[in-house]
Amino acid sequence: MAHAIEHIQKMRDSPMSNRVTITQVAQEAGVSIKTVSNVLNNTGNMRPETRERVREVMNKLGYQVNLAARSMRTGATKLIGLGIADFSQPFNPYLTDSIIQAARSRGYGVLTSTYGYHNQDVESIVGETHQLPADGWIFFTGQPVKEDSVIFQQTYPVVLASDFNAFDKVDSVTMLSYESVCEVVERLLAAGKKRIAFAGAPLRKNSESEADYIARIKASEFGTVDVRSRAYVDTLEKAGQALDSRYLLHSEFLDHKNGAQLVKGLLAAVEQGKLEMPQVMVCANDALAFGMIHELAKNNIRTPEDVELVGFDNVPEAHYSNPTLTTINPHVDDYAEHAVNFLIERIEGYKGPTRRYSSPCTVEVRQSCQL
Repeated sequence: MAHAIEHIQKMRDSPMSNRVTITQVAQEAGVSIKTVSNVLNNTGNMRPETRERVREVMNKLGYQVNLAARSMRTGATKLIGLGIADFSQPFNPYLTDSIIQAARSRGYGVLTSTYGYHNQDVESIVGETHQLPADGWIFFTGQPVKEDSVIFQQTYPVVLASDFNAFDKVDSVTMLSYESVCEVVERLLAAGKKRIAFAGAPLRKNSESEADYIARIKASEFGTVDVRSRAYVDTLEKAGQALDSRYLLHSEFLDHKNGAQLVKGLLAAVEQGKLEMPQVMVCANDALAFGMIHELAKNNIRTPEDVELVGFDNVPEAHYSNPTLTTINPHVDDYAEHAVNFLIERIEGYKGPTRRYSSPCTVEVRQSCQL
């Protein structure tokens, strides 16, 4: 965030004589000032080649929007903010890029402020948002927020991107995490799979019995991945399948490194005769799945011949892993577009009741598991 503030300050402090003006762009492109303004705001009717020519001239001259002047003139910056966890695993940059594309199609730019994925929550950056010139903010979090959260007390428009309750205080977008994991487990059971593991379950306490651990998962409302664990447990129980907690592979963090660590622990248990190798492992996210595929290959265990894997997120890398990853696709482009549209509509004056949108989830079948 400090870099963003520094960049904006430099723009404000630069001499006006060095700044390329909208008039210069219009003269160079051979169009009116109004046409340039329409290109900047993605408005107006003109031939596509005219719009493209104006953009090429802007790039050639190094034209930059004067945010301070625009804000003083219109009361708006045409920027939206995105509060998101850091980029230590692939889903967050994927979502960020999707939000940037959706905002750009509406003539808006995006500022990002990240919070520590392992140590902080999204509320920790709310104070910082007032130092950035965004007209409204999307807050993405994998954890529930309380009804009195500071997120709901802001003077600017807010959209909550989360699988949890927004208490009808702000617009929100969500993914059908629970339902989609249930569907995958049901399909695996229908295919005759008996030993299905779930990778990325909540950590088990040392003093916790198996019954207490499973009961805690079933009651879990603590995070998106916990909800996915609950879907696995509920589906097995609904199908009348015996639930073996040893196949709940728990991990504190859901990244590549921890995926590899889960495989090391699993193989050690198999070698010691403590359990049989799972036939399929359903992963709480794609990052875990990538780490697991890598570690399995290092140990000469083939995917999908020896064990199958299913991820969740459908990040771009899923197309290029070896083998390519079967994964739950939450249609992030649709998710991002609705979040951006909700926010921009609020920025531009919508005063109606709060809205909630759930993006559809589908299973993308690739090489790692033939569902």
